Amino acid sequence: MKFIRASVLVWSMLPAYAMATGIKSVTLMADDEGEPGETVELFVPSDLQQHFSIKLDELKTGNHKFVVEFWSADTTAGKNIKITEVVSSGLLANTITTRVSLPREWPVGVYRMDVKMDGKSIGTYEYEVAEPDGE
Repeated sequence: MKFIRASVLVWSMLPAYAMATGIKSVTLMADDEGEPGETVELFVPSDLQQHFSIKLDELKTGNHKFVVEFWSADTTAGKNIKITEVVSSGLLANTITTRVSLPREWPVGVYRMDVKMDGKSIGTYEYEVAEPDGE
């Protein structure tokens, strides 16, 4: 099922020789005309484009490949369905900025991001898409 477009923007103040050992934090951001907007605790189904800032805990030298996989962990569309993945070979300021989008509303439920470096997992983060309060 190919219905997602994804992209990665990778920023760094260091050369592309960095190694992370884990995820320090993840920030979810609303869409602001295609750019990351205000920070949110969760997304609602009508947030067709979702933005993420993934801060990694430490850097070590080396040339590495980073992959962020997006999964439907447990949603109204199903469980453990891979949505898409985003690949990057660079890392700047130990932060990966990525976004995913759907051409229709997101199914309600729990989603998961798996972050890998050189084919090995360095962390997983779950987030939620829920109906807005009052519905």
